[in-house]
Amino acid sequence: MKIRAVQPAARQRRRLRTPNPLVRQQFLAAAADLMNREKFQALRVEEIAERAGLSIGTFYLYFESKDDLFVSLVIEYTGLLKRRLEAALEPEGTAMQRLVRALDAYLDFVKENERGFLYYRDLGNVETTVGPLSGWANEQTASALRPVLEEGVSRGEIRVSDPVLLAQSLVGLTQHLAGFWLQNKDVYQREQIKAAIQDLVARGIEEGEDGTRT
Repeated sequence: MKIRAVQPAARQRRRLRTPNPLVRQQFLAAAADLMNREKFQALRVEEIAERAGLSIGTFYLYFESKDDLFVSLVIEYTGLLKRRLEAALEPEGTAMQRLVRALDAYLDFVKENERGFLYYRDLGNVETTVGPLSGWANEQTASALRPVLEEGVSRGEIRVSDPVLLAQSLVGLTQHLAGFWLQNKDVYQREQIKAAIQDLVARGIEEGEDGTRT
């Protein structure tokens, strides 16, 4: 299903029957590049089109609005993050070791995309054709974690719990502390944030040798 920002009926525009994916990518790359220099809220469609080397009219053939383009950016970067997490979660080591690798991948990703991540965190609750954008993106991330959590439970490495709720909790905790780190880098180092998340997760989900929580 195609995910788009919900638009008022009056703003529906003509769409291309066979859009050129390279043109669409030019707009996305231009917007991502500009976001590294200024806040997305301040960007104008004219700036994005100029950076892409395309016309404003062409922009509106591919996107209904700036919000619609933002949704496309989040979809693209969420897919990239999910692929990185899945690579980090390859079946080597215990469930906790694999989750720590995924945490490293997540923190690397948010540092590489600092401005975009903070904008998404603060203003990512755009209403789309599949509901709130933030809910969709968090579910994509959580879905990468669930198989490892289920496997950890079956092996007795993780205490018995609902893997859906557990995955959502891990995503929420990591997203919040990653954002806190980006805004307080003069006080907290990356490894401090990693250690804090790792400790909270271990204390909350690891099974002790006697079957109790660690």
